[in-house]
Amino acid sequence: MKSWLIQLGNGIWLVIIFIGVPAISSLRFGSLQIASRPTWHMLAMGGLLLGWIVNAGIWWKWARSKKEKRMCYSWLTGYTFFAITFWAYSEKIIQFRWLKDLLLSFHQMLK
Repeated sequence: MKSWLIQLGNGIWLVIIFIGVPAISSLRFGSLQIASRPTWHMLAMGGLLLGWIVNAGIWWKWARSKKEKRMCYSWLTGYTFFAITFWAYSEKIIQFRWLKDLLLSFHQMLK
């Protein structure tokens, strides 16, 4: 398995999870919302789990060199970190108020 293929596949998968899934699950027709917020959370967590499982399978079966195994392992830890952070944010355990304030201050400076 080529390392560039692992990077490309994981990058595309993360774009699908964090950009495509919210776009699909928030479709509206007028005032009618097609999917709810829990559906989006379930799809995102399922996508992270699927990415983790695929990387674990590649790490276990198809990665031959140490570089490829190390890359799959780093993606496994990344997916784990994303899943824990996403779950904690959706359960309101952590909040990114500081990030919102920082971005708003940058926006004010640009005006």
